[in-house]
Amino acid sequence: MKDFDLQSRPGLSPHVRLQMDALSRQTVLLYPEGILELNTTAQEILGRCDGRTSLADILATLAAEYDAPADELKSDVFHCLEQLSARGFVFFES
Repeated sequence: MKDFDLQSRPGLSPHVRLQMDALSRQTVLLYPEGILELNTTAQEILGRCDGRTSLADILATLAAEYDAPADELKSDVFHCLEQLSARGFVFFES
């Protein structure tokens, strides 16, 4: 169940951080219990989750960068953030 909308401002939870893995050279999400390897989509989304930028603005930026309609990206972005939020890796400001 999602608890956010286009005006929500997602951010990384205080106990997690994005970091480049020295061995794989991939961006990963570090948390106290381990490490989560991110696919390119999740990297692009999480890299923009600063707690200040709205989801509408994140979608607009991604749409411009990838030359794709924001409406087409919305379901993938929301699904990614729902999954990460359920694990406590992302929070949302109203």
